[in-house]
Amino acid sequence: MKSNNRSKLLSLVLIPTCGLLVLALCYLGYFAVYMFIESVFFTNNPTSVPAGIIRSSYAIVLIAVYLLLLRTKLSDLIKTIILIGPMTMLIITVILTLYLTPVFAALSTILITAFCIFLMYKYRKPWIYYYASAISVVAAIAYAWPRS
Repeated sequence: MKSNNRSKLLSLVLIPTCGLLVLALCYLGYFAVYMFIESVFFTNNPTSVPAGIIRSSYAIVLIAVYLLLLRTKLSDLIKTIILIGPMTMLIITVILTLYLTPVFAALSTILITAFCIFLMYKYRKPWIYYYASAISVVAAIAYAWPRS
């Protein structure tokens, strides 16, 4: 029993800590792609870089890579830690795309979260996936939600 509690406590600490590090790596990857595109294709006019298209494409690639990662034999703990990066980037992309209409941004965030929870429930994922999803939603809203 003590081993099970220790394992749960370790998961409660590792998922947000390492998950936010994965998220930071995702941000750095996006920044690197953005800077590469800006320096190669938009050297004369860096303000015309299509940030929305780059952000959306990057989020889709991250989700696709994560879906492939789910098919591997990695432990659920590692998969949940990695989930935080792609899911947060997807929600951030949706919020920033719909920032002029906060109602649609909120509805989209709720729909993405509900869809992820539905898939986790359907495939009988352990509680740590739900925990990582909650961290993703909170991090995305904290980062991307419009401020007055």
